[in-house]
Amino acid sequence: MTILAGYLSKPRVALATSAIVIQTTSLMYTLPTSLSASASTRVGNELGAGRPDRARLAAVVAIGVALLSSLFGLLGTTLGREAWGRVFTEDKEVLELTMIVLPIIGVCELGNCPQTTSCGILRGSARPGIGAGINFYSFYLVGAPVAVVLAFVWKLGFVGLCYGLLAAQVACAVSILAVVYKTDWEREAMKAKDMVGKSDNTLAHEEQTFLKCEEGVGFLNKAAESEK
Repeated sequence: MTILAGYLSKPRVALATSAIVIQTTSLMYTLPTSLSASASTRVGNELGAGRPDRARLAAVVAIGVALLSSLFGLLGTTLGREAWGRVFTEDKEVLELTMIVLPIIGVCELGNCPQTTSCGILRGSARPGIGAGINFYSFYLVGAPVAVVLAFVWKLGFVGLCYGLLAAQVACAVSILAVVYKTDWEREAMKAKDMVGKSDNTLAHEEQTFLKCEEGVGFLNKAAESEK
């Protein structure tokens, strides 16, 4: 967004507004990041313990909390957009553009918070690659082209870049939520059990190897003492 903003008709205003948007999204991102980490840990623990129903419940609760928190983000960026903009600048042009795009960023949060939390759920069920792939195609194959077309072809300027971000968030949220919705939790619990079993076998093998090494060292020490 920052690089593309520099090529718009009024780069000074666009770049200044971009900085405000980045600071705003970074602040709002702290909550879904925390939810993502919590959901990942809880889902992973429940699956590892062989409780798929509780893992499903943890996922549902996490997504519900994410949706609720995203509503607060939307309200804050919509109702408080002027006051929030004045925290950063008194420039009239920058402030006007900021007040236009902040509600769009708030709508983006409706997708960002659930999709970030869902990424944590996928990590907790040992499927981080799916989340990474969805994020890649959503932002680079959907969001970026939409942003370029709206900003430079349809001449929407910085607002078009924000709509591109919104398109990416919608694509990402819909895709990840669909994956989570279709999750076979019983199957994931079995996968977790197999992974734990392999880990236990590896640890047992390492312990046996360590004991054999200790026995070998003890035998060598006794042999050395007998020679003395």
